Amino acid sequence: MTRAYSPEANLSATERSVLGSLNKVWPSATIMTPTSLGTNDTVDNPLLFVDAVQTLSDNGMLLYEAFLTGQASGPRFLDTMITARGKAALNAVESGA
Repeated sequence: MTRAYSPEANLSATERSVLGSLNKVWPSATIMTPTSLGTNDTVDNPLLFVDAVQTLSDNGMLLYEAFLTGQASGPRFLDTMITARGKAALNAVESGA
């Protein structure tokens, strides 16, 4: 049996960190910034953070209201929330399924 491509099977460490952070505050929405993950990778490379959030959004694992960026503030995603698919992907990765 051939299975369709599953993006959950290929979550990066940054994507897992984003989903885990959102899962902790669920069902509330939050503002996501590179520093909100608490990892040096995203603080040192904000593009890695933006790419991870955008990829998760494209795959239906999180939702956000707006993306803002500025010289002083850096990138931030407003009202970000994990979806049911994101929760399932996180649980699958954590359980090793």
